[in-house]
Amino acid sequence: MQDLRGIVDQALKILRSKAIDGYEIYLNQSSHFEVESKDRKVDTLHASQSLGMAFRILNRQRMGFSYTTSSHPSLSTQKDFPSGLERIVEDAVTSAEATSSDPCFDFASPLKDLPSHPPVFDETLERISEKTKIEKAKLLEESTRSVDPGRIKKVRKASYQEVLSRTTLINSNGLQFSFTSTLTSVSVTAIAEESGESEVGWDFDYSHFLDDLDVEKVGRAAGRKALERLGGKRIPSGVYTVLLRNHVASEFLSLLAHSFLSEQVQKGKSPLKGKKGERFFSPLLTFVDDGLLPKGISTSPIDGEGMPSQRTILVHQGEVSNYLYDRYWANRERLSSANLPVESTGNSRRPSIKSPPGMGISNFFIEPGELTFSALMEVLHQGVVIEEVMGLHTVDPISGDFSLGCSGDWIERGEKVYPFKSVAIAGNLFELFGKVKGVGEDLRFFGGVGSPSLLIEGLEISGN
Repeated sequence: MQDLRGIVDQALKILRSKAIDGYEIYLNQSSHFEVESKDRKVDTLHASQSLGMAFRILNRQRMGFSYTTSSHPSLSTQKDFPSGLERIVEDAVTSAEATSSDPCFDFASPLKDLPSHPPVFDETLERISEKTKIEKAKLLEESTRSVDPGRIKKVRKASYQEVLSRTTLINSNGLQFSFTSTLTSVSVTAIAEESGESEVGWDFDYSHFLDDLDVEKVGRAAGRKALERLGGKRIPSGVYTVLLRNHVASEFLSLLAHSFLSEQVQKGKSPLKGKKGERFFSPLLTFVDDGLLPKGISTSPIDGEGMPSQRTILVHQGEVSNYLYDRYWANRERLSSANLPVESTGNSRRPSIKSPPGMGISNFFIEPGELTFSALMEVLHQGVVIEEVMGLHTVDPISGDFSLGCSGDWIERGEKVYPFKSVAIAGNLFELFGKVKGVGEDLRFFGGVGSPSLLIEGLEISGN
């Protein structure tokens, strides 16, 4: 990572010359590396560097925004990059004039205590050779094929990826903070074929630390998932007890996360509005958003506007206890509710340098229970295990109603009998999390959302 103090100093000089009330600089410098193995050879290899700088301007309670980016390494130097900064800053000042005045806009104060640095940086990553990383992609492909060379006919997207990033945030209140992070990942898709039938299996792993990746485990899991879907049948329609595998439960949970954002609550777009203190979900469930979670993909010392990351319990044993806030929506609720003590929970997010920060989750998850997966199967006794759902984008996040295609396994006496496919499940997202009667110990994260396997009572399935 290059020393960008010259660029920052130039930007500060320009900003301080403007007749404005406040400013914020967000600087992100990153390098990316990706390699994909196909037919035991390198199919694609891509390496890049990027630098982005975003500005927010506060003037007469109006907020302006602008940004600039460079993907050319030679421009990522303090000699060339500042040449357009004057124009970019002026764009932010001009855009503030076009927005409405709002007393809820502000910038974070200086950090009273330096936030703890969670373990998100692998200092060895830059010293590891490209050859070693290429071998990981090849090993991933090979371990996928090795599960059953006769039936796994194709392996796609056997890839290794890494990102090294340095983020700096500075504002006119005196806040100045930088941190560096790394993220490595592998993913692969296996295609199994038998008797004219074809099924797909996929798996992945990620970590801030390269040594934590279990490449062979990922390959074997993807191959096994494809094989297990072969020979799928239809099942009779009915209302069944359902066991959602952790990855499927996480997909449903990602839809539910939207309802905990204070922006949605205050706009009346969340069914959780006014539900604080009420038992809205199964008493077996506790929901947490934790920006400091060890090994979490969204873990960082600060959020997108410089507030310290934190752990927030949103639901405790089924009872709604909190919502998620950034500075704007905390200010707005405080001003509209007789100055009640509402503070940011550190949930400002910047999905891209090209947009201003907004509300979002960090590491959002259901706390694991104590039941092993085999114990959940015994409790299920007879019913279905859902392995895949299709069409989640069609779920209404406000009403929660859904009707989705799915596949999985038919279970009798706690044992798998055969896989099923081409059926549909119907229900309501909020009722689903109210019907949980068993929580597994197998918490796993899929991006920023994680869940253990969940046993659900009474879900409608349309089959034969």
